[in-house]
Formats: sequence, structure tokens, C-alpha cells
Amino acid sequence: MPRFPCFSKQKLIQFMKMALPHCGLYFFIFLYLLAGAWTFAKMEDDADREQQLSKLSKIRDTYRKIAEIASEECSIASKQSYFRPQLFQTLSKLSSFMEGRDFLLDPDVNQLEALILPKWTAVPSILYALSILTTTGYLSAVPMTKLGQFIAIIYGLVGIPLMVLAAVDIGRFLSDIVLGLYQKYCTMKHKLAKGCGFLEKKLHVMELLETKGIRKRKIKEKEMIVTIKGSDNNERRLPLSVNASILLVFCMLGGVCYTAAGGQKSFLEAFFVTFNLVANLTMAEMPNDLNNIFTFFYILIFVTFGLAVLSMCANLAASELRSIFMKIHYFGRKISRRRQQALREKRAAEFHEMLKVIIAIRELHPEKDNITPEDIMGILNEIRHNSFHPKFRNNKRRDTIAFVPQSHEALRFADELDVDDTLHQVLYRNHLFPQVDRTHRFSTLL
Repeated sequence: MPRFPCFSKQKLIQFMKMALPHCGLYFFIFLYLLAGAWTFAKMEDDADREQQLSKLSKIRDTYRKIAEIASEECSIASKQSYFRPQLFQTLSKLSSFMEGRDFLLDPDVNQLEALILPKWTAVPSILYALSILTTTGYLSAVPMTKLGQFIAIIYGLVGIPLMVLAAVDIGRFLSDIVLGLYQKYCTMKHKLAKGCGFLEKKLHVMELLETKGIRKRKIKEKEMIVTIKGSDNNERRLPLSVNASILLVFCMLGGVCYTAAGGQKSFLEAFFVTFNLVANLTMAEMPNDLNNIFTFFYILIFVTFGLAVLSMCANLAASELRSIFMKIHYFGRKISRRRQQALREKRAAEFHEMLKVIIAIRELHPEKDNITPEDIMGILNEIRHNSFHPKFRNNKRRDTIAFVPQSHEALRFADELDVDDTLHQVLYRNHLFPQVDRTHRFSTLL
């Protein structure tokens, strides 16, 4: 009993030592995110308000000009008390449609400050800083000043490598969890198959499918096919289908959260938005209602963890894709090795035949000390023209499956004619047939 608390305390200390650098990195990135959001909000809020005031002033002046022109064209109706307010209300509907929010502007009342929509509040500032760190892009709030744009560049140069490091770290942690769960699933599946008798049946079917012409596999290799030990060098891998399924399930979960966050889209469209966010790293189609807390958490979670899940999928698919790419890369080299091996075998066979010729020369001319290329060519020509000579015949059977005679070039088929046979037939016809013809004529005259 006394050892158990000590053991758990040591493990806790070891776990804290391992987790402290990771937690420190994540906490530093979180503080860096908040610092960037606060900096952008302080620097860009006043400039954004001035820009919106200038825009509203131009819209109000345009309303007044339209009202003056309408009063001149409709002189009778303009005398009515409801003409001017109704005209401004109609123009405000058009502006509301263009702005995407309620926009009621009265040129006779100074209400420009009330119509200003602040962009650099807490949520948009955090989302813009997060978009820089994750390289996703955010269009609702963009720096307008030169100093703000310069600070955004410096902020990204420092923060992007830190965010990538954190995403890779989280992805590696998630990949270890997924590989452990998949290994447990394979073990449980193997035990169930063994308990139900499917394993022995599969081995029996494999033995029946083997033929005599195919080399039988070893028993160890058969067991590796149906167990989880089939990976090369005990390397843990995850099939690409399971990897793609994890990414699709994550995007489907994002589609459900998008719909719950108030997005005016169907589930399929929300699924596409999340997939576009994870794959293309863009927030162009995110929900605009940032006052909803679900919208903020949706963007924060699926932007941050989307990058981590993408890193996890890349880490899991690396081993599988590496083996495929290596096979494609070395495919041509394997063909080249086959050709080189065939060339080496051909050269070895030629060298073996040359040794036989040299041995034959030694047996025919034992008095010679040195064998020249002329001697080799001479005996080759002599062998070619005198295939049936006793000294060139080899009665020993070759060490091959089928017997091939050494002098098979001298054998002729019945329909083949040699030059000597053709000449003999011509001479026979010219000399023998005329004598027979003369004897026949002489007997006829008698």
C-alpha cells in the first residue's frame, strides 16, 4: 500500500513534465491571439468609425438630392406632409437590402452615430487575429491604416510558425489516439473471428486455393495476413479509407454545428462550408451573425481543430502514401535491374561457352602455349562447317530439362534443298535424260 501513492505521484510528475511544454505552447499562442486582437481593435476602431461616418454622410447627401429632384418633378405630391418621410423610408429599404441590416436614415435628423456598426469589437478582432495565425482569411474586419497592415504582416510572420507547430503537435497526439483505438479494434475483431471459427475456415479456404504450380506460403505469413501482425516491421499504419472517413465525419459534425449556429443553409451546404474551411482554409462563407455565441465557438473550434485534424490525417496517411510513392518511384529501376540481370546472365552464358571452346582447343592442340583470337575463330568456323566430325561431336547430355543435340543445324527437313542437291539434280537432268532420249529415238527408227 505505501508504494502505490508513491508510484502514482511519480507517474503524475512524469506526466506533468511531458505535458508542460505542450500546454505552455498552447497557452502562449492563446495569449498571443488575445494580444493581437486587442492591438488591432485599438488601432483600427477609430479609423473604421471615420470611414463609416464618411460613407453615411455621402448616403445622406444622396438622399437629399433625390428628395429635391422628386419634389421638383412631383410638385403637387410634394406638398403633402407624408411625401418626404415616405420617400426616405423607401430609400432606406433599398439601403437595408444593400447593407444586409436594418438601415433607416432620416436626412432631417442627425443620427449618423447611431447607424455606425462597429467592426472591431471583441469577437471580430479575435477572429481576424485567428485568421492570420491559421491563414484562413477573414473579410468582416480588415485593417485600413498603413500601420495596421504592417503590424498584421509582422504578427503573421511570428504567429504562423507557432500555430503550425501547435497544429502538428495536436495532430500527432490525435494520430496516436486514433492508431491505439484502431489497434484495439483489430485485436477485438481478430478475437471475435477466432472465437466464431471464421479464422480456421479462412485458413482452410486459402489452403484449398493453393495449386502445385504456385509456391506455398509459410505458415507464419498466413497468420500475418489474418492478424494485426501483418504490418511491415511492426509499423503501425491506418488504412486510407479509415483516414478519409475520419475527415468526412469531422466535416459532417461541422455541418451539424453550422446549422445549429444559425446558418441559413441545409445540412449538405453546411457540410460543404465546413469541408471548404478545413480543406481550403477559408472563412468566406462563415455565418455573419457574430452576436450568437454558437457562431463564435463554431468558427473558433473548427478553424483551430480543423487545421489539427488536417495535420493528423496527413500524419496518418504519410506511411501508407510513402509506400505507394516508393513503389512508383522505384518501378522503373526494378525494370532496369531486370534488364541488367538478363544481360549479366547472357554474358555469363557466353563466357561459359567460350570456356568450352578454349578447353576444346586445348584438347585438339595441346602443344600450344597461348591461345589467340584467330585460333578461337578458326575452331568456331571449323565447328560450323564440320558439325558431324567425330572430334566436334559432344555425346554428353546437357544438364537441361530437354535434350538438344549439338549438331542440330546439320539436320534438314524433307522439303529443304541444299545447294549441292540442287546442282546435282540439274546435272542429272542435263546429262542423263539426253542419253535416254537418244536410245528411245534409235529404238523407234529400228
